Amino acid sequence: MAQVQELDFRALLQRFGFSQDALQAIIDNGIRTTTDLIGLVADDIENIVKIAQSSRTPPMLVSYLAQKRLSVLTFWVNRRQRLGETITAPEFTVQVGEAAGRLMVFEDQEDETTAVKAPSEFTAGTKWKAFKEGAIAFFNSQKGRGQIPLAYVIREQDVPDPNAVYINEHQRIIAITPLQGIEYGEDNGKVFNHLKSWTLKGPAWTWMRQYNSLRDGRRAWLALVAHFEGDAQRDRVKDHAYSSIAAAKYHGEKKRFSFETYVTIHQEAYEDLEQYGEHVSEEKRVRDLLQGIKDPSINAAKEAILANANLRSNFMSAVTHLATSLQLNLSLQDSRNIGSITSGSGRNHRGP
Repeated sequence: MAQVQELDFRALLQRFGFSQDALQAIIDNGIRTTTDLIGLVADDIENIVKIAQSSRTPPMLVSYLAQKRLSVLTFWVNRRQRLGETITAPEFTVQVGEAAGRLMVFEDQEDETTAVKAPSEFTAGTKWKAFKEGAIAFFNSQKGRGQIPLAYVIREQDVPDPNAVYINEHQRIIAITPLQGIEYGEDNGKVFNHLKSWTLKGPAWTWMRQYNSLRDGRRAWLALVAHFEGDAQRDRVKDHAYSSIAAAKYHGEKKRFSFETYVTIHQEAYEDLEQYGEHVSEEKRVRDLLQGIKDPSINAAKEAILANANLRSNFMSAVTHLATSLQLNLSLQDSRNIGSITSGSGRNHRGP
C-alpha cells in the first residue's frame, strides 16, 4: 500500500513539472506520499525545494509553477485533513488543483480584509435575535485552526448530513469540520472567550457560566440558544410583543414620540413574534396599526386604507400612505402658520 502511495505521489510531482532528480531529492528529504505534507505550510515547501535544488552541483532548476503546484497540494492536503476527508494523490486532479489554488488565493486575500464587527455586549434589554445574528456573522468572519471559520463550532448539527447539498465551500466546511481533536479544542476555547466577553455583565452569563472552567464555547452557545429560544422565553417574548402593540398609541407628532417611533414599536414586536414562529397576518398588522392612531388629522387616511383592499392587506403600504398624509398635513400647517405671521406683520405695520 505504501509503495502504491509513493508511486502515485511521484506521478503527481511529475505532472507538476518536477524533474526526476528534483522529485527524488524531495522524496529523499522524507516527503514520500501526500500524507507526509500534513502540517507543512508554504514556507516549508519553499525550504524543501531549496534543499532539493542544492543537493546537486550545479544546483538543479525547479520551475516556479512546479513549486506553486506543490504548495497548492499542501494546502489541499491540510484542508482535507482538517475536515476529516480522505487524502490520496489520484484525488488531486487538474480540476481539483485549480479549485484549490483559487481557494488558497481567495483566503489569502480575505485575511487582508476588515473582519465583521463583534456584536454589542449582551446586557439587560438586549434583543436575543440581534445578538445571535451578530455573533454568527462575527464567527463566520473569524478563522480558527486550518483557516476554518469559527462558525463551525456553533453550528446546529453535531454530525453532518451525508445527503446535504452545499451552495458554496464556506457553507460546506462549516457543516462538516469535525467537532473533535486538538484544533477543535483550540477553536472551542476561542469561541468561549468571545462569548464570555460579550455576556459577562448581563443576564446571558448565568446560562453559560457553568462552562467557564472548561472554556467550552459550543456547549455555552447551545445553552444560550436553549434558554433564549425555549418555551418559557418564547412565551415571555410573545406576551411582551403583544402588550407593546396594544399599549402603543399615536396622538400626533411629539418631540419624543413620532410616527416613526410608533411604527418601529409595531415592527420590532412582529419581528420578535416571527422569531418564535408566531406569524401575524398583514391584515391584522394593519388593523392594529390603525387602532392605535388617535390623531384625528389623519382619520381620512385611515378610512382610505380600510376602503382599499391593497392597503388594508399590506402593512408597509399602509404605513407609507399614513406617513404621506402626515407629511402633507404638516406642510399645510406650516403654510398656514407662515401666512398668519405675514398677515399679522401687515396689520401691525404703521406708516409715518
